[in-house]
Amino acid sequence: MERNSVAYKLRRKGQAIAFTLLSHETLSKLYYRICLHKKLNLKNPKTFNEKLQWYKLYYCADNQLIVDCTDKYHVRDYLVNKGYQNLLTGLLGVWDNAEDIDWESLPNQFVMKCTHGCAYNIICTDKTTFDFAKATKQLNNWLREDFSRFNVELHYGKVKPKIICEEFLGEAITDYKFFCFNGNPEFFYVSTDLVNDRQAEMAFFDMDGSKIPLVREDYKDIGEVIFPDYLNDMIEVSKKLSSDFPFVRVDFFITNDSFKFAELTFTPGAGMIPINPIEYDIEWGKKFKLPKHDYQYGRM
Repeated sequence: MERNSVAYKLRRKGQAIAFTLLSHETLSKLYYRICLHKKLNLKNPKTFNEKLQWYKLYYCADNQLIVDCTDKYHVRDYLVNKGYQNLLTGLLGVWDNAEDIDWESLPNQFVMKCTHGCAYNIICTDKTTFDFAKATKQLNNWLREDFSRFNVELHYGKVKPKIICEEFLGEAITDYKFFCFNGNPEFFYVSTDLVNDRQAEMAFFDMDGSKIPLVREDYKDIGEVIFPDYLNDMIEVSKKLSSDFPFVRVDFFITNDSFKFAELTFTPGAGMIPINPIEYDIEWGKKFKLPKHDYQYGRM
């Protein structure tokens, strides 16, 4: 479903309303049933998706470091503290409101992002054809959204919405995304054209580079992949950036002959990833050791 379509916008409005009417657990179970056609077990989660659901409901929003690292602005401090300032994309500005942006001061190419959700991105490749009024309106609309309401990813609701502008890295961007459990990368995927969402292609690999025979039913297979010489460098960075969390996906952009940090993702797919065959959902679930946390099932 295209993000600019009427159907998508209506669905988002419906999700926001449902968030106010149903408990977080009930809503999560409903979405899980709709998306994966399965019953969600929160009392004794076993699969990767089930544990992601538990993680987002009972842990992430209560962990301040996770909230800070979900924030696309404050996560930069985390990288600096870890010694990886060199992996950050250049920051051109930070604003609380789109009306405050001095568009004339920006370079010809740049990327605007909101800090409190996913897919809140506007790419400018040429200022001479860029619609500043449209971008201002879109950014302010995003700032008013509570991203946590769409898929019950509660940690996003604790991020203060801001706008950041980063340097443009190029159009032919490849993503490398490492799934890490307690500081150990266990597998990763490579994808292209994620900006255009469902046009994207991807494939999963284990840590020795062997392709995993897994099918994401919502994306095309990427085919053969030639890994960059610095793959091991990305793996080492992933280990250090993930060491403070029970689970996080560490995301990078590949640009020319180097790589840049993209983001830390704590609940990929909001815990509703269509994994085929199901054995991988089970296998990855075994790697995910849920933290001990004082919560009461049925309280949300």
